Amino acid sequence: MPHSTGSFNGLYDTLIFTQQWLPDTPPHAGVIIVHGIAEHSGRYERVAQRLNARGYACYALDHRGHGHSQGPRTDVAAFEDYVADLRTYYELIRRSEPDLPIFLYGHSMGSLIALLYALRHQTELAGLIISGVPLRLPATNAVTRVLVGGVARVLPHLHAIRIDPNGISRDPAVVQAYTTDPLVDHKPIRLGMIAGIIRAGQQIEAQLGTLRLPFLVLHGGDDPISLPAGVESVRALSGSPDTTIKSYAGLFHEIHQEAEWETVLDDITAWLVAHLP
Repeated sequence: MPHSTGSFNGLYDTLIFTQQWLPDTPPHAGVIIVHGIAEHSGRYERVAQRLNARGYACYALDHRGHGHSQGPRTDVAAFEDYVADLRTYYELIRRSEPDLPIFLYGHSMGSLIALLYALRHQTELAGLIISGVPLRLPATNAVTRVLVGGVARVLPHLHAIRIDPNGISRDPAVVQAYTTDPLVDHKPIRLGMIAGIIRAGQQIEAQLGTLRLPFLVLHGGDDPISLPAGVESVRALSGSPDTTIKSYAGLFHEIHQEAEWETVLDDITAWLVAHLP
């Protein structure tokens, strides 16, 4: 299955790293993988290979400030910059594959980026898949969200909250690989980034009623990083008449990195097959 890497100039001439995994036969559709906070696209190789085996081309980028891409680590002037880079990448793929149906698959922070993108460009997409959506975060409420936003305006680059790697998967090998991965940013998340995630979530909840394209929502039932309560907000607010929600009991944040990963990816593949144009 051919694999290649590349790059493009994103917003403000920031060099954005990309990679693609292609099936051995002409693909049924393309899937753009949008990774989560502090990680990189290389952590989705197993996902891509599984989808390749089912006949889907997979494309991925490292967000600015992540992985091999340029920019201050896990820092961004505005959350919209991620969406702008994704738009440029989509257009590059579309130019090389003008007739290929394209799905978005966003995880964690990447699910917010994918949702913001889809809400603006949903007529160009065949469907949207998200997992681990961070609409409800641990130890946050209306008061703390206001406080975070206020402090972030003054100290946006302050390293504030550390992600517990034990929350990504119950598999110790996955946690070990994550904690030793040199392309993962292991520093506490910056305050401005946390505020950006909160604002993006609020924006999405305000607009989710306008969503109309096929929509698959996946979540770990015991996710300690993005709380499962966020899925209930999606269930209540989604305007798509074709919204499917699956919760996996006992699974943590990265459901594609759990022992049950094959079941998760089989569910994704079955949904893709059912939603091919």
